Amino acid sequence: MSGEAEAKINDVFIEKLGAKYPFVQVKAAAKQAYGIRAFPSYRVIAPDGTMHSEGRPNEAVIEKLLADVTLAPKLPDDSRYKPVRKMWEKKQHQKLRSYLGKMLGQDKLDPEMREVFEAQQAALDKRAQKQLDRVAKLAAGPDYFRSKAKLQQLQKDWSGFEAADAAKESLAAFSKDSKIKKEIAAGKALAKLRSKYDPSKLAQARKLRVALGKFAKKYAGTHAGSEAQKAINR
Repeated sequence: MSGEAEAKINDVFIEKLGAKYPFVQVKAAAKQAYGIRAFPSYRVIAPDGTMHSEGRPNEAVIEKLLADVTLAPKLPDDSRYKPVRKMWEKKQHQKLRSYLGKMLGQDKLDPEMREVFEAQQAALDKRAQKQLDRVAKLAAGPDYFRSKAKLQQLQKDWSGFEAADAAKESLAAFSKDSKIKKEIAAGKALAKLRSKYDPSKLAQARKLRVALGKFAKKYAGTHAGSEAQKAINR
């Protein structure tokens, strides 16, 4: 990632230095979200887009995170599979399941297409099971604030599947548990606090450190309080 202008990134890093890796131009909001104060900086970004850790990436950690990354199944470069590709991209899983079932139910379906659709169906089933397993992990916490947001998104993306029903049940359980409600409130408060400061600026970073210190004391014993203290230590 770079905060330089696109033209400069292309001219210096790509054309003159011959960089072969992809570049992402970041704005102030992205720098703030990941606490980037200078370039180069190292951040390990989790599959859900959240910052997992700072510092030079650890290969073992990266491998573990990549285990949760699932790309859309590869499809032949054929216009006949455009509807399937589009449904994967838009996360229309319920619509995709219905479409695949309808196509595979045809007696005179082209053998090649049947093989492709069967592979897609298997991939969908596997992914649906993986989401069900993911619900159980999210429901266990300890970051219930983020878990709530992820479960809500999962419920939307996997409507009609067992994972969506499980996510709904977990969210209902969250709303009835006073301890979890407290954790969610603390997590929300921490996110709001961080949004007020730009740690890429020294003065703002100092103010954030003080604010995090007060937060850690106020919310001691919560996951958010622990995260605030870790941020101070970093």
